[in-house]
This record gives sequence, C-alpha cells and structure tokens, in this order.
Amino acid sequence: MTGERPGAIEWLTFAQICGSVVLSAILELMFLSQWYVGTVLVPFVILAAIAGNFALPYWGFSVIGSAKGAIVPVGLWLLVIVFPTLYIRPEGDIFVLGNHGQSYGFYGLLFAGAIAGFVTVVMSTSRRRP
Repeated sequence: MTGERPGAIEWLTFAQICGSVVLSAILELMFLSQWYVGTVLVPFVILAAIAGNFALPYWGFSVIGSAKGAIVPVGLWLLVIVFPTLYIRPEGDIFVLGNHGQSYGFYGLLFAGAIAGFVTVVMSTSRRRP
C-alpha cells in the first residue's frame, strides 16, 4: 500500500485473510486435544496460534494500510475461540474437555494467541510513517 485507499483487490485479499483467521481458530480448537505423548497433552496448537496471530494481522494491516486491517483478524480469532465455549450444556463442553489438562491447553491457546495478536496490532500500527 502506498497511501491510497484500498481497492477491490485489497478488500478481497483482506476477506481471504479474515477467512483464514476463522479457519485457523476452528482448526486450533478441533485439534487442541489431539496431541498426546503418553497421557500428557502436548498443545502444539499454541504454536500455531502464536504464528497465525503474528502473521495474519500483520498481513491484514499491510493490505489495508490502517489499524482495522490488524484489529479485525485478531477480533475474529478471539470471537471464534471464545464463543463455542460459552454454552453451558448438561453434557459439558464439546471442544474443551476437563480431563488430562485440556482446559489448561485451552487457556494457554487463548492467552498466547491473544497476546501474540495484540502485540502484532500494537507493533504494526505504531510504526512511524515517513
């Protein structure tokens, strides 16, 4: 972006970035409890959340050229991660189970991904422009 307003191609690219964020969050939730070494949960998805929340908001900011290009992907990621766990059902939560430390893995995913996303928003929007 050279300073002009984003065109149709930029908005289409931004929509694909937002779709990638949603898909990333869904996959992170689905595979949260899939990686075990013996009986110990190894949350590799936390690394995916950190990497995704550094890369995708930065790309969104680069494409749109404003702070909303970085804020919207982080907000979407948080919405997709938190919203399915808000339902209280008699049979329990379908994504985050309480056994074998999966709740700790979920909170690690939530906090590490959110911190990575917010750091990316602050770092990308606080650059000095010439």
